[in-house]
Amino acid sequence: MLIKEIKLENFRSYDFLELPINKGINLIYGNNGSGKSSIIESINYALSGKSFRTSETNNLIRQNTDQLQALIVFFDGKTIKVTKKTNNTAIITQNKGQKKENYTSLVKKFPTCLVENKEFFFTSSNPEQKRSFLNKTLFYVEHQESKKINELKKIITQRSGCLKNKDFNQLKYWDEQLIQIEPQITKLNTQICNNINEQLRNSEVVQLFSHKNPWLSNLFVKYTPGFSENSKFSDVLCENLEKDTLLKRTTAGPHKRSFDILLNNKAAEETLSRGQQKIISIILHLIQREIIKTHTDLDPILLMDDISSELDKENANLMLKYLIDNSVQTIMTSIEKAHFSTQKDVFLFHVEHKGDTSYVKRL
Repeated sequence: MLIKEIKLENFRSYDFLELPINKGINLIYGNNGSGKSSIIESINYALSGKSFRTSETNNLIRQNTDQLQALIVFFDGKTIKVTKKTNNTAIITQNKGQKKENYTSLVKKFPTCLVENKEFFFTSSNPEQKRSFLNKTLFYVEHQESKKINELKKIITQRSGCLKNKDFNQLKYWDEQLIQIEPQITKLNTQICNNINEQLRNSEVVQLFSHKNPWLSNLFVKYTPGFSENSKFSDVLCENLEKDTLLKRTTAGPHKRSFDILLNNKAAEETLSRGQQKIISIILHLIQREIIKTHTDLDPILLMDDISSELDKENANLMLKYLIDNSVQTIMTSIEKAHFSTQKDVFLFHVEHKGDTSYVKRL
């Protein structure tokens, strides 16, 4: 599903914006604070209900107004319109208001792969960010995953309540539930990490980057289950009971799952430059996109914020070659256009900020 046009009203610094989107690579460049990231944010928000810059969606509404609208028009004629009033839940309609939608069904139909600043360095990302990456991949690969994750959240919440109240009789019940669901969560996440490692060995994108970056052949993603792998999880819960009671929360378990990125069995960030670490993140997101596409027959839109920083021209060209060769619709932002302006397959847009309003000009 390819985007043809974006229309925004009162979104961040945009009073009104109509932006045509090409089927290939769209580069939006401009100075820091000009409003370029807000365009990526608006697409992500319209199709997922989430902002990668704030947890408070009221902040997306332009100052001194009380409502934003975002309209996404696709090449097949379908539309998604989001209307968000201050302190109200967003209203989502599909196909010119003919059908009301919710974000769960919308995310299934219109997947995106988002690479933004804090995810450009997965090697040093916190476990929550890595969990989010795993959860999103599993959402499209394993349909029961969302149900299992919701069950896990409920168990952890109930267990925390028992710890706060020192209700050890009820605590035993929720311990049993947690012990029962742990191997299911671990199995799902281990499988997705195995899938990622298989892609790291065989995917086109890794093979393309490997010519300049031979170290990629020694890259490996290691799943961490959220507790010591050398211990039985039931024993971990017993050993942590005093600490958990004191802190009033469950300190180890599948809700703390994550993954490590290893190079020659060492933490990748210990030996790689920031530019190399950025290459890893780009590759992992492109692999995520390939996995989603394989399991859904959908073509996720690629959103990349601040792509040019710390990425040298040769690696930027390798990335562009992959995106062009595979017809990946990409909407990316950059402070400058130097790495991309000579590419005939890249469509350029320049963002300027005047007063309190952003404007976009197509070049």
